[in-house]
Amino acid sequence: MGRKSRWERYTAAAVAGRAAGTRRPPVAEKAQQADRRYSAFFGRARFLPGRLWPAGAGRNTSAGPDARTVPATRRVSGTRTGPAGGTGIRPHHELRLVPVAVCAWATAAAAVRLPGPVTLLAAAAGGALLLLLLVVSPWKRQSRYGRSLAAALAPLAVLALVASSAGSAVVSRHSGPAGAAVTSRASITGELVARSDARPAAADRFSGKPRYLLEAELNSFTWAGERSPANLPVLVIGGEAYAGIHLGDRFSTAGTLSASAPGDRSAAVLRVSRPPAVQSAGGLLALATDLRTGFASRAEAIGNRDAAGLLPGMVLGDRSAAPEDLTKAMQDTGLTHLTAVSGANCSYLLAFVFLVARLFRAPRAAAAVVAVVVLAGFVLVVRPDASVLRAAVMGSIGTAAVLTGRGKVPAALLCLCAVILLVADPWLSGSYAFILSVSATAGLIFLGPRLTAGLGRFLPQPLAVLTAVPLAAQVACSPVLILLQPNLPAYSLPANIAAAPAVPFVTIAGMAAAVLGQVAPALALPLMLSAGVGAGWVAGVARFFAGAPGALLPWLPGPAGAAAMAAAAALLTLGVMRLGRVKGSGGATAPTHGQGHRQIHSPRTHPAARRSGRVRGSRTVVRLVAVLAGAALAAVLAAAALRLVPQDAAGRAWIAAACDVGQGDALAVRTGPESAVMIDAGPDPPALDACLDRLRIRTIDLLVITHAHSDHYAGAAAAGDGRMVESLAFSSAEPGLPAEISELARGLGVQPQRLAKGGHGQHGGVRWDVLWPPAKASPGATGNRPPAGLTENDASAVLLVRTEGINLLFTGDLEEDAARQMLRSSPELRSETVHVLKVAHHGARNSGGVLPAELRPPLALISVGKENTYGHPAPETLKNLEQAGSRIARTDQLGSFVLHLKDGSLLVSGLDAGF
Repeated sequence: MGRKSRWERYTAAAVAGRAAGTRRPPVAEKAQQADRRYSAFFGRARFLPGRLWPAGAGRNTSAGPDARTVPATRRVSGTRTGPAGGTGIRPHHELRLVPVAVCAWATAAAAVRLPGPVTLLAAAAGGALLLLLLVVSPWKRQSRYGRSLAAALAPLAVLALVASSAGSAVVSRHSGPAGAAVTSRASITGELVARSDARPAAADRFSGKPRYLLEAELNSFTWAGERSPANLPVLVIGGEAYAGIHLGDRFSTAGTLSASAPGDRSAAVLRVSRPPAVQSAGGLLALATDLRTGFASRAEAIGNRDAAGLLPGMVLGDRSAAPEDLTKAMQDTGLTHLTAVSGANCSYLLAFVFLVARLFRAPRAAAAVVAVVVLAGFVLVVRPDASVLRAAVMGSIGTAAVLTGRGKVPAALLCLCAVILLVADPWLSGSYAFILSVSATAGLIFLGPRLTAGLGRFLPQPLAVLTAVPLAAQVACSPVLILLQPNLPAYSLPANIAAAPAVPFVTIAGMAAAVLGQVAPALALPLMLSAGVGAGWVAGVARFFAGAPGALLPWLPGPAGAAAMAAAAALLTLGVMRLGRVKGSGGATAPTHGQGHRQIHSPRTHPAARRSGRVRGSRTVVRLVAVLAGAALAAVLAAAALRLVPQDAAGRAWIAAACDVGQGDALAVRTGPESAVMIDAGPDPPALDACLDRLRIRTIDLLVITHAHSDHYAGAAAAGDGRMVESLAFSSAEPGLPAEISELARGLGVQPQRLAKGGHGQHGGVRWDVLWPPAKASPGATGNRPPAGLTENDASAVLLVRTEGINLLFTGDLEEDAARQMLRSSPELRSETVHVLKVAHHGARNSGGVLPAELRPPLALISVGKENTYGHPAPETLKNLEQAGSRIARTDQLGSFVLHLKDGSLLVSGLDAGF
């Protein structure tokens, strides 16, 4: 026989635990040397006690069902080494990278939410400490603290890398003209590049029109006549015209920028106001888009609606064609993960391409390179989602590890790929897709073998594996899923077991059909139809179990629900493993294998040891169960307490608020975290003061008194009670300064300004224009004379306020005839949509129906006292609003309430109920 190749020697060594007849150092010896170097650098601390692989993984089946061999030699690189024939093979879970990954994740989660300079300072401090430890550790290695110092090197290095990456990105987001535009909530015209495909969002709640979300990068923009470069990630919210934008497309549009929440991947939200001008991407991006869209269009030839909609998702992660009811059924049965490309898809592709390349006599290294390149193209086609990136990076690292003779250690690979991705993109730390992907993989690595061993004691091995895989993933992911949806899919496990056999077939046949469809559509059709059969089976499984009784069980929401679910999952896992040990009790004496092994006995061999072991084991299990049950009970009680305490709505982002001040008006438009523009102040100072406290308003940038009636100004003294009022503006039919307004201005320490048509201003991202009343002199002067003949109600200031892409019209107590004149003199009301109308005069009959009929606002606000004696709001007013298609929010029914945006929809929530 000729000399064996390096690959054959490595394989023989990995199986036999020794060198396979080579003059080079044995692989086991190399691994020992690498392990010594690794331990010297990272320390020898073990982070999890005990054996993570199920007992009996390396047993000698020839000596009985429970005979086990324990090698006297050291376990290296996943094997028990010893003489030939005496090796028990156990996977080796390398846990030293776990604290490194945890450090990277915690650093990324904090860094993307902190100011950039603070994060960069932390990165510098971590780097300095790392250098200090590198200098000190060689001298202290033999000391008492030497190993601890060495163990801290890797986490510190990762902390510095992640913090510097996140800090520099955050600083660049908030600096320059782009940062100023976001802070000012500017209206811009910009040029962008799509970083994702447009995906459908919830339809506009009031208009019912479809909306689409698109991640993009703002490259340049024009603001206030000045053009500036930018490098700003934004989330674009647009209409149906944006549905056809794909990854890499360039487009220009106009809209309003607003800051996103801390920790969001996008630095700003761009709410567009016009259709885009699109320039399609070319090159590989165009080819990837063609593959993706072409496969989805060809899938329609299957005929079955469910199969045609589900197949693009299972193969390429394109869920846009899936029917809504099928998507809901997949969610309710825990099968949603099948519609997203996962590590299984990447593994199938890597293995298939590698084997095909080897079939054509390509060297192993070349075949691996080809496989990784094809995998990169596959990621481009399916789009670089968080879970896809995790699977691709882990598969690539695993391929490199195997080819270089390092072996494939799943736990270490998972930690390593998580660290790499978090350094490259710290915002992945808050991505639920990434969290679920890592959790599911960790469950398969750590829990899968143990559950398989436990179930294998009383189930056939194939069925045990088929059950353990989805169970391990479900147990690991369930606490996170509860945060997304506080329901428990009762049939998730049987649904996954029933769907599992079809998934590999659908994936492989579907990917082959996607490629052949571009070059030989006729050859792709049989594969497409075959894959469609498997997709139809999965859809049928989802619909069957979703329609079963009790498919969704209610669960506690929020962190308390997640904690309770984690406790329940731990109990389930412990029960399965304990049941397996009890079911499979019994054994025999383990024989000796070679000189490197010693003989051990099962507990059955020694009755005293068996009884003692059973007692200790039973006590341990009882204590552990008691602790977990106590934790679950505490979580349930905490969740119940949290449900009884109303959430504080004011602590979250809101756009505008209506304060319940009785029979009067008091409205606020948010300009900052603790600031607002107030429009009227109601008749009741204590009620206004309490509302402003609940809204956490500390600064009033502008207080507007629409007209000099007490139900609009009498409560204004509370505005200055512990708050700063920056300016005061008013309107009145009186030719001079009304005494009430003069007294209020003195109390607040400000100079009052009269409002008239043409007046305008901006505070933060809130812009306002005065549409009424008209004035002959220039607006803003205290001595302006209003037009003769106006009543005090008709002299009400009418303001059009723009914020967060929402237009609000405040009308004071304007009556119908004046409203007609105001409409004729305000062309902007015909060119812009009024999303929110504050109904004039508390919904009185004389407020008329002209404004609702002309403006057709999706939402109408009525500030009115409960059980008032005026009969407000009048039935005629409510009928006019109903005919205009407006939804109505009233303070007499809701109390104080706020308007806020959720997924681009405008919502109304009671201030006491939270949102």
